[in-house]
Amino acid sequence: MSQLFSKDVIVIVGGLSSGRHIAPLFNGLGYKCIHVCTKSAFEHPIFSPTFNPSDYIESYVLHSEDGAEEVVRRMRGRNVKAIIAGCEPCILLADRLSVMLGMPRNAESLSTARRSKYLMHERLGRCGLTSVKHLLTDRLQDIYDFHDQIGGKIVLKPEAGANTEGVYYCNTRGQIADAVGRILGSKAIFDDFTEVNAKVLAQEYMSGKQYLLNTMSSDGNHYICDAWGEVRPNDDAPSNDNYADLVRPGTALYRSLAEYVTRVADALGIRYGAAHFELRMTDQGPCLVEVGARMSGNVDFSVLYEIHSLTQLSLLPDAMLDTQAFVARIRAASASTKEARKVYLSSDKAGDVLREPNLRLFTDIDTVRSVLFRLAKGDRLYKTDRSQGHGRPGHLYMVGNDADEIVRDYERVRHNEQLLYETMLLP
Repeated sequence: MSQLFSKDVIVIVGGLSSGRHIAPLFNGLGYKCIHVCTKSAFEHPIFSPTFNPSDYIESYVLHSEDGAEEVVRRMRGRNVKAIIAGCEPCILLADRLSVMLGMPRNAESLSTARRSKYLMHERLGRCGLTSVKHLLTDRLQDIYDFHDQIGGKIVLKPEAGANTEGVYYCNTRGQIADAVGRILGSKAIFDDFTEVNAKVLAQEYMSGKQYLLNTMSSDGNHYICDAWGEVRPNDDAPSNDNYADLVRPGTALYRSLAEYVTRVADALGIRYGAAHFELRMTDQGPCLVEVGARMSGNVDFSVLYEIHSLTQLSLLPDAMLDTQAFVARIRAASASTKEARKVYLSSDKAGDVLREPNLRLFTDIDTVRSVLFRLAKGDRLYKTDRSQGHGRPGHLYMVGNDADEIVRDYERVRHNEQLLYETMLLP
């Protein structure tokens, strides 16, 4: 049997969540991939099922930052072409390895500011960009005083969390005390190495619609791959959205969001690779909630490719390996004419799943392109409440030629969603 050995390798740090797509992409281009990950991320129940060991020729799971030295030693004799962060918990480790191996990378001095939501906004303020009022402390009285100063709802969260983990909206001192008690001393399991949350980040609550923007950068050239506006029934709790609609390029709204995001990327030293931005459109204009220097999670890239072929995934090889080609592609880009909606599924029922879910209730609808559903026969269906740890049962993508198609079929999606839950629970 013939064997191909190539010195050229791609190092993927945390090939989990959406990062699991990176290795197959580069393998298909003829590269060999090496996986590096922190133990806390590798064993996390959300991330661990997404890892595919067959995508890599070598894999290293690090128990501490000291393990980075050993990884660098093992790279001797190989030609590392790029180091890419695959998921949120491994961003700092990817930055460190990029420095140690001399790879094209984001600004080294701002690495921590791209993970710490406190330093992130401190940096924006120093750069003259719209940022949120905030406080980082371990003292409950400090947060009471901050709440009095703001004069309304505030947001409490870990300094470097993700996926709305440990995020609380607070209107009263009782709610504040409860949230602080939950955050302080809890494990920061989404951080690069498992630590304990020693402080609480308090922020002013920002009213206004929330937007999600996904970008790709190469040597400081930024491209907005897709932008979404989230719609929610109320804003009493974080991430209770019904759906997110694609924001069409060329509109004044899109230009406003894109201009602000580009300036934020520059301010935070994002120069290479993907980034996922969450913003609020306030009375003063766009304001950052947070950014992660990695691809967006829970994405069906085939749907995004149908909408507009320049996705975070399809642009990644040129962004990391050939800036000239990257710039040529984004300059030749033409705006998509498609309409799209990402629908967040939500159950108001609970019970044991006694039948396999009939997903044809969704897929038979014309504009529904793909469905991700997390439950099967034998599982437990909970009423969706992310604050209680009961996440969404799934999501789906809708794509159409005009907005009327999406609106028409959306009503059918919601109707069929209720039928789905009812039939799943029937003996």
